[in-house]
Amino acid sequence: MNAVTRFMKRPFLGVLLIAAVVGGCSRANPALQAPVVVKPKPLPPPESWISAKSFAILPLARAELPSTGGELAKSITDAWRGALQLKDPARVVTILGGRYPAIEALRVDLTGANVVPAKKPASAASEPKPTGQMLAVRDFALFAEPMTSRKGNMNLQVTGENVRLEVQKDKEGRSYLMMTDAKAGTFHYDSTIADMEKMMLASARESASKHAVTVRSVKLNMKNLGPRSIYVDLYVSTLVGFVPAGVRLTARVDVDDQMNARVSNLEAEGDEILGPLITLFLRPSLEKYNGKTKRLMGFPNDKVKLKDVRIDVGEKVTLDAVFGR
Repeated sequence: MNAVTRFMKRPFLGVLLIAAVVGGCSRANPALQAPVVVKPKPLPPPESWISAKSFAILPLARAELPSTGGELAKSITDAWRGALQLKDPARVVTILGGRYPAIEALRVDLTGANVVPAKKPASAASEPKPTGQMLAVRDFALFAEPMTSRKGNMNLQVTGENVRLEVQKDKEGRSYLMMTDAKAGTFHYDSTIADMEKMMLASARESASKHAVTVRSVKLNMKNLGPRSIYVDLYVSTLVGFVPAGVRLTARVDVDDQMNARVSNLEAEGDEILGPLITLFLRPSLEKYNGKTKRLMGFPNDKVKLKDVRIDVGEKVTLDAVFGR
């Protein structure tokens, strides 16, 4: 969930590569041995701008899948302690019906939770280690209305029908439940521009302080160019030591009917003393993304795909997405 609170992070489709290796002759018997077939391995999935792993993860306090629903609720809640200040821990996880580990409904309520930036629960690994343990949920819902991160508020909702949650481990060996399959689902995010600026400013200050840079302010402007097209204008004012530097980044993002997103008109301009010099270093890196098209959202299971998305921009930024098989 720490990834979600930073709003959007970064990337699934795969093809199989099949190979067969024919064994050599045995010393005891010159006859050819039977061919050994190597199991097909999927190639790395194509990149996407947003990974669904950001919002499809529930941390676990212990390595294994708990043996009862009550223990599962406690394990999830305990794993979030420290990373989230929970308003009412006893009501965070609710499990209803079914025969565990196949359950009828799983509700996760993070309303009123406050993200603690310095503490991080388990996060999805780029190369997760599956454990073979699985939870089946007919009706899944996670909501936080609102959740607070770095003094900014956001509303988040994730729903899923016929969901499969698998126990995986991150690079530190911590366990989590990853939504690896869903027949159908929805994702909703909204936050005001002012709250997004607060979150971005606090996050930028935290990162920049490690490099003797002070971020003075962040100004975000966005506008709709269509139901799936937006224009973004981000201005960051900093002090590098005691020298002021301002950088403005602008870009257009368009999502097509196949749910691919194209970034265009990506430009950087600098002002104040050091801003123009900083943009000289930024522009070659930005050119790698300018005009690039990638899937908007990728899922852990390549059978699950983004079906539709809508972005609305005003005083509030709203993202609604539909996904499924």
